[in-house]
Amino acid sequence: MRRRSDTSLLEWIAIGGVVASIGLLVIQIVAYSNVRETMPAGMVIAGVPVGHLSREQAQAELSHVYSAPVELHYREAVFTLDPAQISFRLDTEVMMARADTYRTESSFWGGFWNNLWQQPGRLVEVGLTAEYSQDQLKQYLEDVSARYDSPPTAGQGDPATLTFSAGRPGYSLDVESSMAVIDFALRQPTNRRAALTVAEGTAARPALTSLTDVLAAYLSYKKFDGIASIVVVDLKSGQEFTLNPDVAFTGMSVMKIPIITQFFWKMDTPPPPDQVDNIEQALLHSSNYNANLLLTDMGNGSALRGTQTLTDNLRLLGLQNTFMAKAFDQDAPAPKITSPANQRTDLSTNPDPYIQSTANDMASLLVMVYQCASTGGGPFAVVFPGQITQSECQSIISYMARNQTGVQIEGGIPEGIQVAHKEGLSDNAYGDAAIVFSPSRDYVIVEYIWTPEYLNWDYGSALMADISRLVYNYFNQ
Repeated sequence: MRRRSDTSLLEWIAIGGVVASIGLLVIQIVAYSNVRETMPAGMVIAGVPVGHLSREQAQAELSHVYSAPVELHYREAVFTLDPAQISFRLDTEVMMARADTYRTESSFWGGFWNNLWQQPGRLVEVGLTAEYSQDQLKQYLEDVSARYDSPPTAGQGDPATLTFSAGRPGYSLDVESSMAVIDFALRQPTNRRAALTVAEGTAARPALTSLTDVLAAYLSYKKFDGIASIVVVDLKSGQEFTLNPDVAFTGMSVMKIPIITQFFWKMDTPPPPDQVDNIEQALLHSSNYNANLLLTDMGNGSALRGTQTLTDNLRLLGLQNTFMAKAFDQDAPAPKITSPANQRTDLSTNPDPYIQSTANDMASLLVMVYQCASTGGGPFAVVFPGQITQSECQSIISYMARNQTGVQIEGGIPEGIQVAHKEGLSDNAYGDAAIVFSPSRDYVIVEYIWTPEYLNWDYGSALMADISRLVYNYFNQ
């Protein structure tokens, strides 16, 4: 009887264990069913972990993360972009639908087993789906550009040192590139910052007209009480600087530039040795005698006819203020020639009535010579087609470049820089006209200065050299 009682007790214990196990299993199944209604443990939506969160909690977490402002950097400036400013919107319905697909398609019992044994869930990622207004972002960046862009500033000239200070480079926002950078940052759940694309420009070159104030200050500092006539032409851009450009001056030996040019107009063949000597003596040694021989050749035996031909041809080129009524040092009477420049009453240098020019005319002639030498074109080819060649213009510049004086315009140019020029002087007026082949660019500079009384050489030549140095530094600093 006792053995039977023991067996019955064991059976009841076994039955109780089975019932308890079934109960625990049911509890676990019910608990897992509740868990299965939330996001799987390894679920990541748009880079945000949402495992074990309900659908509503996951949506709230995504909205919280992606509504955070984006930190923007424009050089040293830092500011933020609120996604709402560009109508940024998460498409949570699409992302949640994809997440639900992963959740419902997985095996119930497989998931239950992993949950029972506390196995980590399989990593499941759902990509970001969002949209925003490209137009609003572009408008936002254009406002940033208007607020933070900085145009380049030009350097300033110093009349004491004859130099130009360095300008400041400008900065401008690259809107299109910055839109792409912000787009990337908007799609990041963390580290939501972006360095905007900013283009840095070079410092602005001062306008050529900025020489006006610097030169005026310099002339005042040097107590110059005469008339300065200066023309500078940038041969790359064609821009000009002028100071009293159309004041009539005595032609001086600067007039040998148009004489040599006219001589090459007349020549159909390379000049013979005796004419080469005349050219060299006239340009390199300022020989009036040899210049007159060239005029005589141009006038078919008459220097006076040569001056008339020269004057007529210069006027055909539009140079109305440059003329020779007679040859150098000629005592014979000659008719006086009127020009727009020598009819002025506001500024007068009391020029030689028979040989005159202006800085503007001489600069224009040198520009024509340069254009002819560079391309074979320019006014020479239009007004005198076939009469002066590119190689002849190159020869003119070559002769002028051999005229190395080291003073006046050349005195302001560093050694080694080619300067093709011709200078001249009288008792109270100096002149010099040059093509300067500088490292930065080629340019024409013509200087004439005049004083009512005798012009001291040391003072006048240094003044012209300083003006030349200022212009050279303008182009090359």
